[in-house]
Amino acid sequence: MRPVDWIVFVLFLAYVVWDGMRRRDGAKDLEGYFAGGRSIPWWAAGLSIMATQASAITILGTTGQGHEFGMDFVQTYFGLPFALVLLCVSLVPLYRSRAILTPYEYLEDRFGPLTRSLASLVFLASRCLALGVVIYAPSLALSAMIGLETWQSVLVIGVLTTLYTVVGGVAAVIWTDVKQMTVILLGLLLILIVLLQDLLPVFRFGQLLDLAGAAGKLNAVEVAPEHAGLWPRTLAEAAAGRGQPSFWEEKYNLWSGLFGGLFLHLSYFGCDHSQAQRLLTSKDARQSRLSLLLSAFAKVPMQALVLFLGVLLWLFYAVHGQPMLYKTTHVQRAASAELAPRIAELQVTFDAALAERTLQMQRLAALPGGPRSDPAALRDYQRAVIAVADLRKQARTLVGGAVDGDGKPKDDPDTNDIFCRFVLDKMPPVVLGLIIAAIFAAAMSSIDSVLNALSSATVVDFYRRWLRPRCSDAEAVRVGKWLTLFWGVVATATALGFDGVGSVVERINQFGSFFYGSLLGVFVLALLVPRAGGTAGALGLCGGMAAVLTVHWTLEVEFLWYNVVGCLGVLAVGGLITLLRPRR
Repeated sequence: MRPVDWIVFVLFLAYVVWDGMRRRDGAKDLEGYFAGGRSIPWWAAGLSIMATQASAITILGTTGQGHEFGMDFVQTYFGLPFALVLLCVSLVPLYRSRAILTPYEYLEDRFGPLTRSLASLVFLASRCLALGVVIYAPSLALSAMIGLETWQSVLVIGVLTTLYTVVGGVAAVIWTDVKQMTVILLGLLLILIVLLQDLLPVFRFGQLLDLAGAAGKLNAVEVAPEHAGLWPRTLAEAAAGRGQPSFWEEKYNLWSGLFGGLFLHLSYFGCDHSQAQRLLTSKDARQSRLSLLLSAFAKVPMQALVLFLGVLLWLFYAVHGQPMLYKTTHVQRAASAELAPRIAELQVTFDAALAERTLQMQRLAALPGGPRSDPAALRDYQRAVIAVADLRKQARTLVGGAVDGDGKPKDDPDTNDIFCRFVLDKMPPVVLGLIIAAIFAAAMSSIDSVLNALSSATVVDFYRRWLRPRCSDAEAVRVGKWLTLFWGVVATATALGFDGVGSVVERINQFGSFFYGSLLGVFVLALLVPRAGGTAGALGLCGGMAAVLTVHWTLEVEFLWYNVVGCLGVLAVGGLITLLRPRR
C-alpha cells in the first residue's frame, strides 16, 4: 500500500473507534446500553440491519462466489422480502407490545423459563461460531494487502471492534454501522466504475452479458436442476458422464431460495437477537417495521450487485489473462523446489487453455446473432471455460495441502482471495485505501452488532434471570461490559482457529442453517399452537435440532433446506406433545 492509502485507512479506523466510544453517555442504564434508549430512528436501525448482514463476507466471499460460480447465490435471498413482510405483521407487534430486551423473553411469557434459556443458548452457540468466521474473512484480506500475518489481522479487528462496543453499547453499534454502510456502498460503486471503464472499451455491455451468460455466470434464476448454469463444472465430471444434481442436492435454485431462504431469513431477522435487537431500539412498532422494510427492498438488489461485481471480475481476468493461483500461500508453495517443476508444467497447459478461451470468446462475441445462433461455437466456448476452471482446480489441489477424510489431496479453494488480488493489483491510490477501509467497515459492522447481542442475551436471559434477579441497572450494565469483552475474546480466539474455510459466504450460512430453523420453529409454535405448553416448547426445540442433525448425517440435502427441516421438526415434536397433553 502507498502512504496515501495508509492515511485513508488509518483515519477511517480512528474515526470509527472515536465515533463509537463517544456514545458512552447514552449507555449508562440497561435500556441505554442494550436498546439505545428506544430512541434510534428507523432509517438508522434499518441501515444497521443491512450493515450487520453486509459483512466483509459480502465483499470478499460473495464477489469470489460470483467469479467462480456466477449469480446463483442470489437465489438464497429470494425469500427475504416475503420473510420481512411476514415479520412486520407477526413478531414485531408481539415484541413491541412488551418492554423486552431480547426476543427470548417473549418465549418465557409463552412457554416458561426453560424454553427461553434453551432458545437463548442456541442463539449464543450459533452466533459465537459464526462470528469467528466473520472476523477471519477480513483478516485474510488485511494479511494479503498490508503484509500482516493472519493472526495479527484477527487481533487488530477483534480488539478495535470490541473496544468501542464495550464502551458505547448498542447506540455505538448502530451509529457506527450507519457510517460503515456508507463506506461499503461507496467502495462497491468505485469497484463497479473501475471494472466497467476497463471492460467497455473491449466489449459492448450487451456482449459482456452474452459472454458471461454463455459461461454460466448469469444463472440468477434456476427453476430446475436441468436448467442450472454451466454443468458439469469440470472436464473430469464431463468425462465421467456425471449428470445434473438432483433437486435436493443442488445447492441453489429458485425453490430452495424461496422456501429454504424464507425460513432462514424469518429466523435470522426475527429470532436471531443480533438482528432482532434493532427492532427493539426504535420508539414504536411502526418505526421497527420501517427499519425492516428498508432491508426488504434494498438487500436483494445489493446482493445481486455484489455478485455481478464477481462476474465482472471473471470477465476482467478472461480479457486480460487469469492467474492460475490467487491465494498468496498457494503462490509461495508453488515456488518451492518440490512443486516448482510440476507447477511449471501445469502452467504451460494453463496458458494454452487461456489462449483457447480467449479465441473462443472473441469468436462468440463476433456472432451477429448472439451465442445461441451458433451452437457449435457456444459448445467450444463452454468447453474452454470448463478447461480453465479444471486446471485451476488441479493447481489448487497440488499446492493447497488440503486432504479429505481418507488422506487424499483435495481442492483448497481460493474464493475469498480473488477480490483481494484484483484490488491490490488494479486499484489506483486513495481508492485502494478506501476499498480496504470498506472491507474493515463491513467486518466491524457485523462484529460489533453480534458482540452487543451476545452480551445482552447473556445478561438478560441468564444473569438477571437466574443468578441476580434483583440486581440494579448499574450492576447489569457493568456486567454487560465485561461480558462484551469476554465474547470479544472468545470470538477472536475462535477466528484464530480457522484456516482454509472455503467460501466464507457459504460457510456463514451453513453455520446459521444448523440452528435457525429450530429457533424459528419455537416462535411459530408459540404463535400457531395456542395449547402448546412449556414441555412442548422445550422438547420441540430439541427435536428440531435433532432433526437437522439427522438429515445432515443421513441424507444428501443442501444446507438451505435445513432451515425448513428444523422448523418442521419443532412443530412436529411440539405439536405431538400438545396433542398428547390432557385438556383442562
